[in-house]
Amino acid sequence: MTSVTDVVNVALRRVGAERITSLTDGSKSANVANDIYAGVRDDLLRSHPWNFATKRQQLSQSATAPAFEFDFAYPVPSDWLRTVSVHDNDAGYGTVYYRMEQVGAQRCIVTSASQVWLRYVYRMTDPNAMAADFLTAWEYALAKDFAIPLAGSDTLFQLMEAKARQTLNKARSSDAMGAFPERRPAGSWATSRAGWRNRQRDYLSD
Repeated sequence: MTSVTDVVNVALRRVGAERITSLTDGSKSANVANDIYAGVRDDLLRSHPWNFATKRQQLSQSATAPAFEFDFAYPVPSDWLRTVSVHDNDAGYGTVYYRMEQVGAQRCIVTSASQVWLRYVYRMTDPNAMAADFLTAWEYALAKDFAIPLAGSDTLFQLMEAKARQTLNKARSSDAMGAFPERRPAGSWATSRAGWRNRQRDYLSD
């Protein structure tokens, strides 16, 4: 079983820093890691619609409506990090015109749809549920942020930054191959273009 401490220790090893026994063991490495590990993880999760970190949920309407333009507000789940798609039906067809806004004290999807189903990237915290490529990208992203405060090396920072970018691109590519391409909503550019070709073919056959 992989723990967050294991992930951090791999990153620390990449910059030659002291290993930790826990994120709260009081060492300099632990203090730096404890300050940044969750923020780095969440930034990576927000960077792509990861298959392993995607949920689907029907949202409940807020009692507070938007001040104007839209009819309803739907608070997003507490573990929400990124919206993948919004629908007004449980079949997942089409898309809904919406905005992400603050309504009162809640982050909401505001829309005029009377029902909303949300597909979103959530704050996954368990390394064992993450794809291996993502874990590697997380380790290098942490190593990049450890390079200066723990190793005092600009050169190492630049090296880790390049590796972090490379491993994240690889993780995104691998993840994208694990899902069927998104179905385009009716009326999209692709659908319209296909319709134009069909109409042209019908015209020429007359």
